[in-house]
Amino acid sequence: MSNDFFTTSNRIKKTPFTSRNEQAGVKKHSVYNNTLIPTIFKSLKSDYLHLIKNVQLWDVCCQKVIEIRGNKALSLIKFLFCRDFTKIVPGRAYYAPIVNFEGGLLNDPVVFCISEERFLVSLSDSDLFNWVSAINYGMKFNAEVIETDIFTVAVQGPKSEQVMVKIFGEEIKDLKFFNFKEFNFNNENIFISKTGFSKQSGYEILFSSPITGTLLWDLIMQDGQEFNIKVGCPNMIERVESSLLSYGNEMTNKDFPHDCGLGKFCNLDTDNDFIGKSVLLKQRDIGFKRSMFMIKFDFDGSNKPPFYSNLPVFINKEKIGKATSIVWSPKYSKYIGFLIANKNIEKNINDYSILDKVAFEVSEIT
Repeated sequence: MSNDFFTTSNRIKKTPFTSRNEQAGVKKHSVYNNTLIPTIFKSLKSDYLHLIKNVQLWDVCCQKVIEIRGNKALSLIKFLFCRDFTKIVPGRAYYAPIVNFEGGLLNDPVVFCISEERFLVSLSDSDLFNWVSAINYGMKFNAEVIETDIFTVAVQGPKSEQVMVKIFGEEIKDLKFFNFKEFNFNNENIFISKTGFSKQSGYEILFSSPITGTLLWDLIMQDGQEFNIKVGCPNMIERVESSLLSYGNEMTNKDFPHDCGLGKFCNLDTDNDFIGKSVLLKQRDIGFKRSMFMIKFDFDGSNKPPFYSNLPVFINKEKIGKATSIVWSPKYSKYIGFLIANKNIEKNINDYSILDKVAFEVSEIT
């Protein structure tokens, strides 16, 4: 990787596929869980147009994985997460917000239930290992909490199933959304799930051996040629168009899950107690006052609004918040982004503005 755009250190980790990303022409990286993640190959728009029509192979090893196991593993999982795990099913993956004792979001991981005594927790961009370890120790659950060396790659796009069938057989078609299954490749048991950080359909593959990973990577690229496969990465345009929120960008530990459209993943009406539940119940009685919105706007200025940056949002010239993840959308032919604001925000009115001058449309994300 060129050092022209990035200063590396021991705190920023490469992956088994960093060199393959470089060979594929990666132009920009970001850092996610202290690990490199590609963000642009040819261009943001070109990568987007290819993703929504074809298939891409992504290096998402930055999704660090914590393993929780032992006869108290399920009890610890139930206490950690807002989601109701009383009827958890092995072979299922669960999108599961986790909050602190004040109800603020700490992470929004995917929890893989291998059995009631073994779970894998695939993290978004915040360090959760020390939190989980401390809760486990302090509350005397006595489960094993392991910071694993499990790596993840993703095969995403409308032609992803065709590529995966070619390698793993027709059995892959039986995988339902947010389900996973164990397969054997290169004498290693790997997990393949019907998940991924896009809404273009796809799979994630979890494995432990870098050798297995690189062999699989090369095979996917080889067998995917007839489907116009390319090395890619999570695409910001596709993410925002699909209303996929990013922890650290749209939501932080200052937000309740209900502020971000994630209330449906918080089960407050069960007997199970979990960290932050009492605060969320009190807030529900008062009323959750904020929600997440997608905004759309035009911009006629000589300079385009900056990508990724936070832009101030006003109502009648009074600042009410900031818009995040601003990007040009080919689907809407407008700039789009996200906004956390009061629930009573009205739609499609000119009192609201970006940069104190550009009117925008707004729609709630539920």
